Amino acid sequence: MELNSTVATPLYQQLENILRSEIERGERAAGTRIPTENELSEQYNVSRVTVRKALARLSELGYLERKTGKGTFVAEKKLQRGISAGAVSFTELCKLMGAIPGAKTTKIALEDPTAKDIELMNLKPDEKILVLERIRYADSKPVVLESNRFPEMFSFLFSENLNDQSLYEILKTKYNIFLEHSSKEIDIIFAPPKEARSLEIAKGYPLLRIDSVVHDSDNTLTILCQQLCIGDKFKLII
Repeated sequence: MELNSTVATPLYQQLENILRSEIERGERAAGTRIPTENELSEQYNVSRVTVRKALARLSELGYLERKTGKGTFVAEKKLQRGISAGAVSFTELCKLMGAIPGAKTTKIALEDPTAKDIELMNLKPDEKILVLERIRYADSKPVVLESNRFPEMFSFLFSENLNDQSLYEILKTKYNIFLEHSSKEIDIIFAPPKEARSLEIAKGYPLLRIDSVVHDSDNTLTILCQQLCIGDKFKLII
């Protein structure tokens, strides 16, 4: 596609629109190296200043990332996570961002509750909790370690296949349980060895830790959820 110097749209913006469209259509995949400024200048018959402005704008918008000494690359897609009182499932989040969601169950078991579990979930002294741990995937890449802690009444989940399934959707459609409200605490940790292996990242890589207390629509049920998210795969929206 050629740029048109006779229209009102600046040349750098025309080039920006062309490259952005190619990225959004998947013609330039994440991790793909973008041609150099000289190469783009020759290809579109514009100055390097014009190319530089277009690339800078795409970097600001999160489409490109520049790596010193290596060049400019198409950025990995970031999942935009809203920080609000609403409970949004990981599956919904992926679909909103055009990514394919996935899940792998790594643990499901009945355990004794901690003092915090008993307090926040209002458990009886002899009641167990159900612990469900999963690795969550976006476009087949691990991005989140998820740990959910339920009251013992959720033992029906033992009979469910939770791989590549939306937990929230199963609870809604099969059990009429709507998890709609949550409060969150957020901090940064550095990946311990076990978590790093599960997420296929280096030990010590920054992780966003989100601890949520989630309630159903009637505020009669409470579950606890912790998500360890690869820090540079998410963008938080307040």
